[in-house]
Amino acid sequence: MNNSMVAHLWANESQESANGSNFYFEGESIYSYGRHFEIGRIVRNKRGRKAYLINDTYYSSTTSKHQYYVREAIPTGSKVFFVGYNMSYYIGNMIFVTNRLESIKDAIEKYKKARTELSYQNVWGEFKNLMNYIEFFDMGTPKSLLKKSANEWFGNNHELSLESDKIKREHARELKRIFQILLNHQALEVLGTVNVIVDEVCGEGTWLKYRERVEKHRISREVQEVEKLRRLGEIEEERSRDFYEKLEKWKSGELDFLHACSLTSYDKPNVWMRIKGGIIETSKEIKIGIEEARRMWQVVSLLHQGGQFRHGLVEDVDGNRWKINRYENDMLTAGCHRIAYSEMESIAKQLGWV
Repeated sequence: MNNSMVAHLWANESQESANGSNFYFEGESIYSYGRHFEIGRIVRNKRGRKAYLINDTYYSSTTSKHQYYVREAIPTGSKVFFVGYNMSYYIGNMIFVTNRLESIKDAIEKYKKARTELSYQNVWGEFKNLMNYIEFFDMGTPKSLLKKSANEWFGNNHELSLESDKIKREHARELKRIFQILLNHQALEVLGTVNVIVDEVCGEGTWLKYRERVEKHRISREVQEVEKLRRLGEIEEERSRDFYEKLEKWKSGELDFLHACSLTSYDKPNVWMRIKGGIIETSKEIKIGIEEARRMWQVVSLLHQGGQFRHGLVEDVDGNRWKINRYENDMLTAGCHRIAYSEMESIAKQLGWV
């Protein structure tokens, strides 16, 4: 069974179990490789409502694909909570609240040094997910959670669980302060702004300094971009000048070869022509006799005047025949050759055909 189907059967609870390639589920849990890596678990609250706990921790490229299948299989509009390895810790547990607030704290403190735009979703998106979790698992009101002790906030599975009571109290006090600030300004979530939150958490003026850095960085980037374009323009101009100097030498016979691949786009001519030893030669080293060239000139002249294009062949001096693909915007395309009408007209004038 393919892994996408395994994920869909799990997410929709269509059957009790299924196996894919190093990917399987049994009941409510779905795993990558084995029980050591539970990717997702379906849980229900006291009211029977369903939610999905998802382990989004990176483990390997293959497991990442399994995680992708799981995320994609979850029905639209479902409650989804992203957690860590041991999902049993995250079923209505304060560790989820603590971790989310720590994530929000980190996101807010980035405004102290950031020079580029930061997404408000890193704050309000996390907060909304946190509040949905509290409501889903009937954990009580935010006010009741704020009254819980530091030991209740960190439990036995937080990295500070074994630290001193003083360290835990200080960290819990800071997380509660941030939680209270967010609760006080929930109306700002609708506006998608975090300026007030940032200043209250990090200190007055933090937001203004952040905006000044962002603007300064933007201007700096614009200046750098202008300078980059100027340098590229100079390089391109120098390459173009060098090419046309070589083109003149090639046409006069001073050069045997002419390379212009990097100078032209697919909608521009990439081939030039010269008369050498009574033969028409292209810069891609295709040689055409005078009579064949005269015939082609008659065809091109009619096309230039609006005549209807018809596929044809042009024969070189070695007897090879090359297909003429199209004639558009006064440019003849034959295989890899794209030749401007003006280039062919120049040859015709040199030969007295015009």
